[in-house]
Amino acid sequence: MRLTFTIWMKRVLEYRGFLVPARMTRIIWLGGFSAIIMSGLCFGLLAQAAVTDDVNKKYSEIDAIQREIEQYQQQIDAIQPTKVTLQSEVSKLNAKINQLNLEIKSLGLSIAKTNSEVQSTQEKIKEAEVEIAKNQVILGQYLRILYQNDQETLTTVLLKHEALSDFFTDLNSIKTTQDELRVVIDGIQALKVSLEEKGQELEDKRTDLEKQKGLEEINKRSVDQNKAQKDKLLKETKGQESKFQTLVSQSQSKIEKIKAEIFYLQQNGVTADDAVKFGNLAAIATGIRPAFLIAELELESGLGRNVGKCNRAGDPPSKGYRVIMKPTRDIQPFLKITSELGMDPETTAVSCPIGNGWGGAMGPAQFIPSTWMGYKDEVARITGRPLANPWNIEDAFIAAAAKLSRGGANSKTRAGEIAASKAYYCGNSKSTRADCVNYANKVQALSNRIEQNL
Repeated sequence: MRLTFTIWMKRVLEYRGFLVPARMTRIIWLGGFSAIIMSGLCFGLLAQAAVTDDVNKKYSEIDAIQREIEQYQQQIDAIQPTKVTLQSEVSKLNAKINQLNLEIKSLGLSIAKTNSEVQSTQEKIKEAEVEIAKNQVILGQYLRILYQNDQETLTTVLLKHEALSDFFTDLNSIKTTQDELRVVIDGIQALKVSLEEKGQELEDKRTDLEKQKGLEEINKRSVDQNKAQKDKLLKETKGQESKFQTLVSQSQSKIEKIKAEIFYLQQNGVTADDAVKFGNLAAIATGIRPAFLIAELELESGLGRNVGKCNRAGDPPSKGYRVIMKPTRDIQPFLKITSELGMDPETTAVSCPIGNGWGGAMGPAQFIPSTWMGYKDEVARITGRPLANPWNIEDAFIAAAAKLSRGGANSKTRAGEIAASKAYYCGNSKSTRADCVNYANKVQALSNRIEQNL
């Protein structure tokens, strides 16, 4: 019985990653062993603690600011259908500036909240590491004691008991220990799993933080643009309506206006002509608004400041696809995509990671390889070409349009498009995160401006 139990325990421990002495062939029960080990496992078995008061306070502040932002949006929407006058244009610009400043304030709170969550997660990781180390030390100490006792022969063990009943009592204790040891070992394993989960959680929060900072930069640039537009308008008209109407009639061509709205797409090699041409084609094919698609891709390009700056010829190994892509998710799809297209995976440019996250996004629409695999057949069907190419502008626009259409943008309603933008940006169409809501609202505002010029 003792030998069977010993073999069982050795196999379980070795399977779970613990080092067991090679000569350990018999184990003598030591009362209280599992109770001591189990006392250190509380951390891994407790539910995640509630967020701090600081984080809760920021949530409340963000909600209040969001309500103010919605009020400014109502003002803008109310001004939009009226006749374009100097006063209405100035009022609209003032409302936009105020709205953007509130969005920046909201994002600042969201960034601070995420920073607090990052710090909290880091502390939990440290606690988990301490608990794992402590329990492994305790387990190792008792294994050494058990090993020392295990060197006694069966005859010696029998002679140590005054009565045969005592010997069988020890055997029963061994059976009890078998069950308790399983709980102990599972508990330590649970701590390791918890540590891995918290590591992934930390990585996700850091990625969110970088995205929030990127959106904050775009909002600040928009504030500057609106202020400059307002100042220029007042300077050129000197407050006179007649001069304003002259400016309206002499405004630049529509394509020039669109160029001003797609600053980031142009930086990434997409001309205004291409944006309009392929935006219309892709949107019509998938049943969404062309202006909404162009606005979505413009915002994505603005956030993707590291577009196509990794895995290029001459880049160091640290920027190669083997390092920057998530191995279990994207490397094999990337190799398949480049192989089908006859491209060299060693020198095909992809996006660098954002913060501590993973990189590897491809082309103008910034699809990661694993996501592209779910859209390439639909893109090929729409274009009529045998292979879809994420680096081809038309294919990229169609893939983005297909994703947005699936997310609800094919309804062509504000609610449907906002849901699609949220899903595209943060992976959740119902998200109430401040940065996600602000992103979706910003796409709407930009799409409305582009719509006027299409």
